[in-house]
Amino acid sequence: MDFEGSDSSDDFSESVEQLRSRLNIVKRLMENNTQKRSKKRRSARDSIIDGSFLSVVFAVVLVMIICVSVYAFANLYYAILRKFQTKQHTEL
Repeated sequence: MDFEGSDSSDDFSESVEQLRSRLNIVKRLMENNTQKRSKKRRSARDSIIDGSFLSVVFAVVLVMIICVSVYAFANLYYAILRKFQTKQHTEL
């Protein structure tokens, strides 16, 4: 490539100018996209349902499931005890 000629240097400077303009356009588009994303994130953060709230809800649900399971197994245990009662040995 010979950049010493006037035609080739004009083409080169023209292509550099085109590349700069394209780069500026892409930069502006990226800035607009990041601004839109930040607005969406702000609106999502303002919601009452966040990570800590969901953690509390899931913890309460887990405790309720554990309590119901313990209650069911205790009732099952006592029902089995009543069904198969041990006889009292009175001969001693």
